[in-house]
Amino acid sequence: MGDVGSNGGECGCGDGFADFWGIWRDVGGYLLNLQIEIQQSLRFGMCWTFIMVTFKAVTACMNRKYISFCALALTGALTFMSCNTDSGYDVEPIDYSGVALKGFSLKSDDKVLNNLDSVFFSIDLNTAQVFNANPLPIGTDVSALAVSLSYDACSEAKLYEPSGEEGVEPKEINYLEDADSKINFTNGPVRLHLVSADGTNRRDYYLKVNVSDVKTDSLCWGEMAFAVLPGTFNRPTAQKTVKMGGKAYCLTSDGSSYCLSVSDDPYADSWQSRKVDFPGSVDVRSLTATNSELFILDASGALLKSADGYAWSDTGCRWAAITATYCNPQSEGSGDRLLGLRLDGGKYYHTSYPAAAEAEAAADFPVGGNSATVVFESKWSDAPQVMTVGGRTADGALSGDTWAYDGQSWVKLSAGLPEATGYAVTPYVISETDTISWRVKESDVLLAFGGRTAKEINRTVYLSRDYGVTWKKADQLLQLPKEMPTVYDADAIVFEKLLTLTDPTTVKGRWRKIGLEVPLNLNAGGWVAASRAVKPITEWECPYLYMWGGVESDGALSRQVWRGVVNHLSFRPLQ
Repeated sequence: MGDVGSNGGECGCGDGFADFWGIWRDVGGYLLNLQIEIQQSLRFGMCWTFIMVTFKAVTACMNRKYISFCALALTGALTFMSCNTDSGYDVEPIDYSGVALKGFSLKSDDKVLNNLDSVFFSIDLNTAQVFNANPLPIGTDVSALAVSLSYDACSEAKLYEPSGEEGVEPKEINYLEDADSKINFTNGPVRLHLVSADGTNRRDYYLKVNVSDVKTDSLCWGEMAFAVLPGTFNRPTAQKTVKMGGKAYCLTSDGSSYCLSVSDDPYADSWQSRKVDFPGSVDVRSLTATNSELFILDASGALLKSADGYAWSDTGCRWAAITATYCNPQSEGSGDRLLGLRLDGGKYYHTSYPAAAEAEAAADFPVGGNSATVVFESKWSDAPQVMTVGGRTADGALSGDTWAYDGQSWVKLSAGLPEATGYAVTPYVISETDTISWRVKESDVLLAFGGRTAKEINRTVYLSRDYGVTWKKADQLLQLPKEMPTVYDADAIVFEKLLTLTDPTTVKGRWRKIGLEVPLNLNAGGWVAASRAVKPITEWECPYLYMWGGVESDGALSRQVWRGVVNHLSFRPLQ
C-alpha cells in the first residue's frame, strides 16, 4: 500500500488532484495569452485558439503519470474542433490553394511577331489580372495566338473567348485536352477558369494581350500651332527664345523696336509682353541665358546683361560672338560662365564672362551660326560639359562639327552632321522597343534638325546617343511631319507639363488646329491593367518639345510655334 500511496492515497488522488488543477491553471494562462495574441494578429476563431491551448496543455502533461489526462485533453480538442466555426469574427483568409496561376506566355509564332514567346506578362494574383504592360507594336494580329499556362494540378482548365457580339456566348476551349488551340484576344480579356484537383476550389483569371493603337515611338508635333509668335508685333522680322529659371523668354523685333514676352507655361497662353528699350540696336539672335542672367550683343559688339530681360546694363566686354553658356545644373547660378569669341588682329580668341584666361580658337571652330548649346553630364567627366554643332568658320566655310567644352577648353568631338548653319539642338527622351522582349524603354538622346546647307534647308532629324560623339539619321517616326514649315535658325526648347487623365485636347488662346492628331491616353477608357500600387497614377510629367520661329527658304521669319511629344510619353504610365 505504501507504493500505491506514494501519490497520496490508494488511488494517488492527493497530489495528483492538485497537479491536475495546477495543469489546468497553466492551461488557463495559456488560454488568456493566446486568445489576446490571436485576436490582435490573425483574428481566427476560438477553435484554433483551443487547439493551440490543448497542444500546450498536452505538452505540459507529457508525463507517464498523466497519460489518461493527456488522452482526455486530446479528446477535448478533437471534440472542440467539431464545433460551430462562427466565433464572432467575419474575416477569414481566402484559400486559393490548388488554383494558383504560376505562369502565362504566348507561344512562338514568327508569322505574327518575331520573339513572340519572349513577351513578358504580369500576373496579379490579388485581382486575377494577367497582362503585358508594354503593348505589342501597332498592327500586331492577336486573333489566333497559342498560349502556355503553368498552374497547380487542376481537374479543369478552360478558356472562354469573348465573341465580340452582343448575345453570343463566349467560345469554350478545354486547355487540358487541347493546349495548342489558337485563341482570339481581339475582343477583350479571355477568361481562364481553374478548378483544383479535389474540386473544392475554383477561380477565374482574365488574360489581356495589349496592342498599341498608335506608333509609340513617333514624335507627334500635335494638332496645334501659334498663329503668331507671342508679342506686340503683327509681323516680326527676328526672334530668339531662350529658357531661364523655368520660364520662356521670347524676344521679337520688327526691325526698329523690341518686345520681350515671358511665360512659365508656353501652352497656357499666359504671356506677359512688354517693350524693351535697349541702349541701341541689338543682334536678336545673340540672346543667350545662363541659370540667372540674360545676355545679348549690340550692333557694336558690346555685351549687355539683364536679370529680367527689361533692364539692361553694359558689362564692359566687346565680343565678336556669343558661343555658349557654361552652367552647372546644380549651382543655381553660382559659377555660371558665358563663353564667347573676341576678335583681335584678325584672330579669334576664346573668352568668357566673368573674365578668365583666353586661348586662340582653332581655325575650324565656328565663329557664327552654330546651334544653341546643350549642357550635359557624363561618366567621363566630373564637371558638366556643353556642346554646340554646325555653324560657319572664320574663312566662311560651313561646318558639321560638334564641339564640346569641359570647363577648361574646347574639343572637337565629331564631324558627323551635314555642313550647315542654324541647327536646332535639344536633349530629349525617346521610347524604343526591344525586339527581343518587346519591352519599351526610354533613352536620353540629343536631337538636331533644321540646318541650312549650301544648297537647301535640311528637314532631316538627326539623333545622338553619346552626347554628340556620333550622329545618325533618326528613325522615320521621329522625322518632321510634312505639315511643318521648312526652317533653319529655329529654337528648340523642352518644357515639362504635368498631365492628368482629364486634360482637354481642345485648342485655346493663340493656338489653332493644323490637322495633326494629339495622342490620347490609351487607358483613359475601357480596360485598364490592374495594379498593385497603393495609389493609382493620375498625373505624370510629360516633356513637350517646342520649336520657335525659324527662317524660311525665302528669308522670311516663320511666325509659328510648334509643340510636339513622343507619343509613348503622353500615355499614362502602366504600373
